[in-house]
Amino acid sequence: MEVRILSGLISTAKRLIQTRDELTLGNIRRKLWPLLLIFPLTVILGDFRYFDMKIAVAGFESYELMLYPLGIGWLVLFFIPQKFIYSLLRISALCCALLLPFQLLLTGNGEYSDIPKLAVFMAFQLLNGIGAGCAFSLFCFRLNNVERLFGMMLIIFYYGLYYTIYRAFDAVQAIYKTWGGVAVMAFYLVVVFLLGRITGIQEIESEKPTKKTEPPPGMAIRRQTDEASIPESKSPKVGIIIGLHIIYYSIMCMINYIEGAQNIIFSLPFGSGQFTSLVMIMLIMVIFNRNALYIWLMYLVFTLCGMTIVTYDSKTAHFIGSYLYGFGDGSGYIIMYYLCAGAIHKSKSIKLHRIFCLIIFIEYFIISGIFSRAFASYDGSYHAIAFSVVLILCSFCFLILPYLQKKLFEADWTDGLQLKDMPEYTQGLAETEAINVKNHLNLTHREHEIFTMLLNGKAPKEIAYILKISYDTVLYHQKKLYRKLNIQSKAELFAHYG
Repeated sequence: MEVRILSGLISTAKRLIQTRDELTLGNIRRKLWPLLLIFPLTVILGDFRYFDMKIAVAGFESYELMLYPLGIGWLVLFFIPQKFIYSLLRISALCCALLLPFQLLLTGNGEYSDIPKLAVFMAFQLLNGIGAGCAFSLFCFRLNNVERLFGMMLIIFYYGLYYTIYRAFDAVQAIYKTWGGVAVMAFYLVVVFLLGRITGIQEIESEKPTKKTEPPPGMAIRRQTDEASIPESKSPKVGIIIGLHIIYYSIMCMINYIEGAQNIIFSLPFGSGQFTSLVMIMLIMVIFNRNALYIWLMYLVFTLCGMTIVTYDSKTAHFIGSYLYGFGDGSGYIIMYYLCAGAIHKSKSIKLHRIFCLIIFIEYFIISGIFSRAFASYDGSYHAIAFSVVLILCSFCFLILPYLQKKLFEADWTDGLQLKDMPEYTQGLAETEAINVKNHLNLTHREHEIFTMLLNGKAPKEIAYILKISYDTVLYHQKKLYRKLNIQSKAELFAHYG
């Protein structure tokens, strides 16, 4: 008896800490590589060549000015119908390519002579913001969880190279500012125009939902009740994730102003920390199959530790603090966009994607501007006020952690599989649908799938593995299925329907 109780407790503990993301390398579809690369490439292009330009307009530095057209580009996606997303992506990519020669050729030696160059860069950022918003839409709705995770990891891999190699060698900077940038742009165009041919994308789903068949009279209330009580309907809350994204972005603003004002974050250890975050995410989420809560905690802890250590006025402290902050920054960037894209995908809501684009605009255009004005008018230490804000935001996240665990990280993040997409079950689905219609069983979609698989001799654990849902979810649907069929066991199932 004691052994069985102990075994049950261990099993329960494993289920609590095990992810429901189904992050396995086998789920990466190689034929969709353009979709996996498209959003990372827009982020890389967003960093293209303007960091070396030193010009201020109305008190705003060049790196701050670049955020405003980028935010407006995301805002455009708030108004664009989804059926035009791919066409708009191609147009923005072509326009970016046309502006590239001007970025390479324009030079300036003074404040006023740099204005045309600044205007070209801002136009480029506007177009790239539109492209990034389009790419993120495809990123949300066309990829599965593990593909989105690897897409975000590619972005951090780029930033790791940027901080460890690009900033360290003048020769690498010179290459990237000339023919290297042309090569990146050419590859971006190839990927954009290959999307339609390789993945079959010409336009993504219409905003109008598909028309559903109405249930027979008297059955509507019962169906709504059944589907409302299904455990797997506990989807991640997009509103909570967007709130966390605003917190994340505010923390990033604080770090950026510290780095720009006091130069206490070193590039090499920061980039090394970014590479370390890639290894840890791979181990935690893919190898050990733990949920995103671990990565979110890593982000909070290492960001706060890094910020605390760099307060000490020594190169050793700045080196260690930069490494820890790089570790936290990489973890936070990957997991925030992974969570946002996954939740929007799970909701299948175009409106939520539009709201996310609006939030990105607010972050780039309004929050950045507020922080910039606040720092410009503040006479004290940049580090003191920024660290205070980071401490408050991180502490708030720690306080609401139980709520986040319940409402967010324990939610069902699985992509799920449709049995109708598996040819070997086509005939079985047709047969069970005939039984469903003939006997007026009013089976839900998942009950219909499990009915089919049970008749094919599959055990509940096999069904959970094939459909990428939890074992408990299969048992739940099996119990409701037996109730509708008025049977008690699998033997009765085969006796009546086998």
